[in-house]
Amino acid sequence: MALKDDLRLLANRTHAALDQSHDYFTYTKRVWRLLEKDIKKGRTFTFRNPPTRTRMSEQALLAKAELYIASYLTSFSFQHFVSLFEDFFFGLLRLWLAAYPASLSRKQLDLGTVLKAADKDAIILGVVDKEPNELKYERVADWFAYLERLVKLGCPTADEIESLAEIKASRDILVHNKGIVNTTYILKAGGRARYRDGEVLEIPEPYHRENWETIKKVVQNVSEAAIQKA
Repeated sequence: MALKDDLRLLANRTHAALDQSHDYFTYTKRVWRLLEKDIKKGRTFTFRNPPTRTRMSEQALLAKAELYIASYLTSFSFQHFVSLFEDFFFGLLRLWLAAYPASLSRKQLDLGTVLKAADKDAIILGVVDKEPNELKYERVADWFAYLERLVKLGCPTADEIESLAEIKASRDILVHNKGIVNTTYILKAGGRARYRDGEVLEIPEPYHRENWETIKKVVQNVSEAAIQKA
């Protein structure tokens, strides 16, 4: 398959996954709201969760609704948006490096890696995999600086990169620090930081929607620019 086709397929899959993730968020929330209305109208039931051996009446579930929607549903779907963006970015990078391995010609390999490789193609694939894996630990701005040096796409904008940096910093705090803001978040988010050290990071619904749209736009623009360059 030609590189253009691979890039188009990657973009289409990412867009579809982002849409599905937002659908899950939206429709799950609406089901919760319908259930709340039914309970308030007098519906009764008891649910049981065998693994945790807990039971929950309709009133207990009603009391948990806001926590489940605002904290779990919103937070987890937001984290999924960011994961999909990362998969897209590094998927695109791998596709490009595999198609144009000459851009890696200055990379140095240890002799053991070369000796273990079955052939030249295996060596190239090893380097192609290693490069994105190392870049993952850098700042989001460094990701796009690397991509710009490699492909010269001219996008996303500086403002969008700053937004993405804060988005990823928020996801990292949710995943790695139980949602408690620290200096790492502040450094990663830069001027876009929404909280101060020690505060509890939240994902308000407008923020959730705005950042889904930002990721969608960046995926669209970056993929289209890369396809034009391929």
